[in-house]
Order: sequence, then structure tokens, then C-alpha cells
Amino acid sequence: MKIKILCILFLLTSISIFSQSELYVLTKFPVNNTPSSKYGNNDCRIGDYGYSYTLSHPKGKYSITNNNANLIVDYGEGYNDDPYDNCSGPCGQFQEACIGKEVNRVLNFFDTELITYTGPDPIVCGAESCLPLSYKAVLLPKIIAPLDRRCEEQDIFPQHSDGKNHNVSGLVWEYRNKSNLWESLPKFKDRYPLNVSLLDVFGANWRNNFSGNLQLRFRFTAPFTNDKIYSVSRYTIQLTECSPKLVNNPPVTEKTTCSYSEDGTFTLTVNRNLVATEKLIATLYYEYTPNNYNIAPNGQEETLVLMPNSNGTYSYRWKGNLPPGNYKLKYQTLKGGGQIPHTDPSWASVTESNIFTVLPAEKVNFKAKKLNDENCFTSGDGKIKLEIISGETTKYKYIIYQVNGASVTLYRNWTEFTGPMVIIEGLEKKKYRIKVQDSKDCFAR
Repeated sequence: MKIKILCILFLLTSISIFSQSELYVLTKFPVNNTPSSKYGNNDCRIGDYGYSYTLSHPKGKYSITNNNANLIVDYGEGYNDDPYDNCSGPCGQFQEACIGKEVNRVLNFFDTELITYTGPDPIVCGAESCLPLSYKAVLLPKIIAPLDRRCEEQDIFPQHSDGKNHNVSGLVWEYRNKSNLWESLPKFKDRYPLNVSLLDVFGANWRNNFSGNLQLRFRFTAPFTNDKIYSVSRYTIQLTECSPKLVNNPPVTEKTTCSYSEDGTFTLTVNRNLVATEKLIATLYYEYTPNNYNIAPNGQEETLVLMPNSNGTYSYRWKGNLPPGNYKLKYQTLKGGGQIPHTDPSWASVTESNIFTVLPAEKVNFKAKKLNDENCFTSGDGKIKLEIISGETTKYKYIIYQVNGASVTLYRNWTEFTGPMVIIEGLEKKKYRIKVQDSKDCFAR
């Protein structure tokens, strides 16, 4: 059978890129309609009253090339006295309040800065707390859509390398539904990224929620405004169905029959049966040097039928004979691959087993010891003690040959015994050779 190279076995799963980040900022300024004293009465000092803001990152979204962002919010408040009026201060001079930066910090991944202004709106000049501004910012590590196809049991985005699940307040994921409209995901608000599966998000009927591949984006919101900012990227998650899931990982192996034979095997057990037209295709790899694997000789098998087990699982026993060694297995199913001609064939996800070892059977080994020679008064009463040192079975048999120089002739044919020891009696004064075989027909060598 020709080996069919599975075209998606070696596609790499993307990971979060922590050398880049994205900053999301929302702001709200209270209305400033304070009139100048030249144009009407107000509660301010005589003269022009003013406010100023210096923001390192105004409202918007920013792609940043490193893993932190320096955030600065600087607010200023001041006025000019009118030297021609009865001012009570240093007339004709600019007076400034609120000196210094209100926010000056470095944001790292998942850090949030939140300022909520609670004063009057419109502003009452001179009555502020030196920060009449609402401001929310969060720094997120940049993520990219996985390069490989994800099945319904796999995380939509791979887990971050820090191994944590992060909640980002105000973040809501959206997807394109079957009507091609953006709709909020039913669960997992504030989660970044979506290191959950399609089954977690949509349930077993996930295919009913959208058409084709899954398209995602997120929006960032703040409690003080109806404004929203959408993610820098829109993510397209390429999808496939899941192949049956491994129940025993690594697979259960069987030793070679004899220590010197190459007929080991293993059994693959999965959580479900194959459906109509679905074919399981498996590729076996062997370790030819430490930690280096190649496709094994005759290393691909396929089947349309799995063997049912009493516990509701299904199994496939590898048919080819295997020498002792380390192996790993990759498999996937092909829907539509069970019919000829193929109808709309589609590859399911690739599953890879843990490394497993096919062991050689324990070597049959024994020792023979003369208990006594033939008695000169009684012919044929010599004895040999035969003791099994190692082996796989409890049942054995021995055969005895008489050795006369270069000539070897049968002295006593196969005789069965139960290990680990037997006394061979009735031997004449001769030179003997003994062979031992276990119940699997493996010889001692």
C-alpha cells in the first residue's frame, strides 16, 4: 500500500507573540462652556479661564512594538487676571493650578488605568479636583489567529505562555453570525484571549451559529461612555471537525512473542465510532536515533471499521508486525473518504499520541545442573536439575540430544513441564545437550 502523506500533519500552531502589544484607550471630557469674563458673568476669577490636557495616548488603539507602554495624563488649569479690574491677586499675571502629571506609569501586559471624573458637567471653573477627565486604558499582548485548523474540542486561541487565564474588564468578543452580522458571543466576556473551545462557547450545535470559518473581533468599552473601540485585527479561525479522541494515551502495546522476534503491536482506543463514509488513517513513526523519528516501514494503515468495547469506546489493533523500540502515532479521519467515488471529502483534525514503547518478550533462560551420575549398580538412574531463570510463561518443554563427538542424535523427545524447575531422571552415562522452549514456541538462546 502506498503511503499517503497527510498534508496537514506538520502545520504549526501559532502562539501569542509577546514581543508586540496593543493599547486600547477610551476618554470622556466634561463640557467646558465657561464664558470669558469679558462676555458675561461667571463664577471664575476675572479674566480668561482655561483648561489644558496633555495625553501620551488619546482615545484610540495603538500597535506597540514592545511589551509595555508609558502612559502620561497631564491636566492644567489656569487664568489671567485683568489688571484694569479690582482683582484681588497679582494682577495681569497668569495663574496656574494643578501642577504636575496626574498619571505617569508604565503599563505591562493586562495592566489597566481607570480614571472616572465625578464632578459637574458642564465644568464649573475653579471647582474641579485637578482632573476633570474620564480615562481608561489597557495593554494587551498581540495575538494572531492560529495557522492550523482548529477543531471543536481545541482552544480557539492557544494558551498564553504564562499559563494564566486573564480577565479584561470591558472586553466583549463578537463573531459573524449566519446573517453575516456581528453578534456578541454568548459567554466568556472579559476573557483574553479565547483559550476555550467551540464546544465551550457554543455547545454541541456550534455549526448552527455561523457559516464556514469562525470570524472574530473584540470591542473595548468603558463605564463612563457609550463609545467603543474594536480590535486592531479581525481573526479568521480556520475550522475542521475533530478526529476521534484518544482514550488511552499512549496506546496500549503488546510485547514481541519472543525476545528475538519482531512481531510486537499496539491498540489504539478512541472515544467514538466512525460515522458513515468516515475513514481513519494513521501514520506510525519510529525512533531511529534518540529523539529523532521517521515514518516506520509499512507505517500507514487505514480502516473503516473500529472494534467496539464494553465501556463504549472503540479500538483498532495495528496489523503490521513491529520490532522492539520507541514509536509515536499520528492519525486523522477523512469524511467522504469511505465512499468511492469520494463525495466532498474533508480532513478532520490531526491527533498525535504520546511516545510509546514496544518491548521484547523476556528472554527464555535456564540452567541445568547434574544431580548425580549413573549408579554402577543401577543402570539409567542419572539425574539433571533443570531450572528456568527467566521467561514469559509458566509452561515449558525440553528436548535432550546425545552428543558423541561431532555427532548429535535425539535422546529424548519434547517433554512438557511447569516451571520454574524440573528434575530430569532416567539418564545414562552419556554427554547431553538440552534445549528449552516456552508455550509460545520461543527457544532459549
